[in-house]
Amino acid sequence: MGNKCGSGQEVSQEEPKIIVYVKSAQGLPGVDWFPGVDRFLHFGVGADAGGDEFFKSQPKKNVMDPVWNEEFEVPANMPLKFTVFQADADGKEDVVACATLHLAATGEDQFNGELPLEIDGNPTNSVLILKAKTGGGYPTEQGSEFIVSIDNPKKKTLGLEVDNADPAKLFVVGVKKGTVMDGYNGEQPENKVEAGCFIMRVSAADAGNSAVSGSQAMEKILKKSPKQVDLVCKRAKQFRVPLTLAEKGDVGVQLPKRPLGNSLLVTEVKANGAVEAWNAENPDQIIEPWDRIVAVDGKSGKVAELQKLIKAAQKSGKVVLTIIRVASEVLSEEAAPEAAPEVAPAETVAP
Repeated sequence: MGNKCGSGQEVSQEEPKIIVYVKSAQGLPGVDWFPGVDRFLHFGVGADAGGDEFFKSQPKKNVMDPVWNEEFEVPANMPLKFTVFQADADGKEDVVACATLHLAATGEDQFNGELPLEIDGNPTNSVLILKAKTGGGYPTEQGSEFIVSIDNPKKKTLGLEVDNADPAKLFVVGVKKGTVMDGYNGEQPENKVEAGCFIMRVSAADAGNSAVSGSQAMEKILKKSPKQVDLVCKRAKQFRVPLTLAEKGDVGVQLPKRPLGNSLLVTEVKANGAVEAWNAENPDQIIEPWDRIVAVDGKSGKVAELQKLIKAAQKSGKVVLTIIRVASEVLSEEAAPEAAPEVAPAETVAP
């Protein structure tokens, strides 16, 4: 049934073991979702996608980027085939995508990161996020936070395009080509300040070297193109949320009255709405204040286009929101909810 990945291999009970912790999958292709029709996503681990499995995860109901947070032990000295399945309420399964982990072939005894998922040998632009070890602790994880130091003696324009709608942090909308920041990104590919990341604090020699927080205050410093500036940045986490809307119902969040840029900032989750219902069923992927909607039904664009897409979805009764927020510091844990800055009620509106 469906597609198939991997090849079989005999396993001896005496072979060494590897401990694996699978957190989630992101960007899964071809995941069905229809209001009123349940779908379940799980993964299996074995030497062959169609053979005996060493481990099978719990199913996740009606999600598109499932979070499992499951740890298990499997044989080490062989390629491990991870297969993501989609099943209906009757148990009929189809393969969504596959990934392979073979530590012995790399000479490494641990792994922490993203495994590319493929189907029939073709890439899918989706990943399985996991860590693995053969002994001791798991490898160090890449932190969400990183620091950027920029020397700008000629006070050239930094080239950062930011959204300050969130009172606590700046959201990077883009970086202009040929600017100081664009040059920095070319030299520091591991810590790029690029569209989708967040700026938490700014300090500049021209401003007394004191760390400044608050989005408007930070933006003011950046616009002055200081001779030297340090940015405390955080990487983003993204996930998709399929919502079923009540007849003539809205999505169930408050948004800024006059949004700018290419995302919609969630300022409040309304009671008895579609988002609140989603949150109750999916504690691993709740939508909360200060999250951003960056795509609607897979389509991104300026805020006016996003708003049009949401209004159109209200007529169809279903919508998929792509959410972005500050990534947590630990792979196996979700970030604690942020303290919500004060926002005047007059500045928000329901979509």
